[in-house]
Amino acid sequence: MIYKLKGIIDFSCDGTLVIDVGGVGYGVVVPESFLRSAAVGESAQLFIETAVREDSITLYGFATPDDKAMFNLLTSVQGVGPKAAMAIMSVMPAGAAVQAIMSGNVGALTSANGIGAKSAGRIVAELKEKVAKLGISMAGAEISREAASGGVAADAISALANMGYSRASALMAVEKALLETGEGASLGEIIRAALSRI
Repeated sequence: MIYKLKGIIDFSCDGTLVIDVGGVGYGVVVPESFLRSAAVGESAQLFIETAVREDSITLYGFATPDDKAMFNLLTSVQGVGPKAAMAIMSVMPAGAAVQAIMSGNVGALTSANGIGAKSAGRIVAELKEKVAKLGISMAGAEISREAASGGVAADAISALANMGYSRASALMAVEKALLETGEGASLGEIIRAALSRI
């Protein structure tokens, strides 16, 4: 089983990132937010989930073990396949997904492409108790809540979005920036730190 890949980003095509590992190119399906922030020639590390079917083997890759764990949990829900789970992971990090499920925020889940109210309701019903046991960091969820209510994080995310970055990429970059800069950092400091991580 492949658990992790670390190599150089070769190219991307139709939602798949090709990682060159020692001369072998692995095609990995990644969340759209990761794909948009990936740059050819840069090194990348992905935590891998392998899906084996009769006619294909597909590698799904995630930036963190938490994202991989959330993907696996989402696909355990009846009617939620890898494509739907990846759509959710493309619009929110694992911590934000945990928060949405625990609070019953169906609207946040339906913001993912192809996720309707019925599927979102099933996800909440089946996973509400399970997500609490995962131990996934809620940092992303905290920033998502701050972004929704305004504040420095919201301003930083908005600034990055105005520069052309996706909201998902901006959210992840600001999350990492705030962990580095700490509370009380200025908007400029957060944006500079976030830009170094996109």
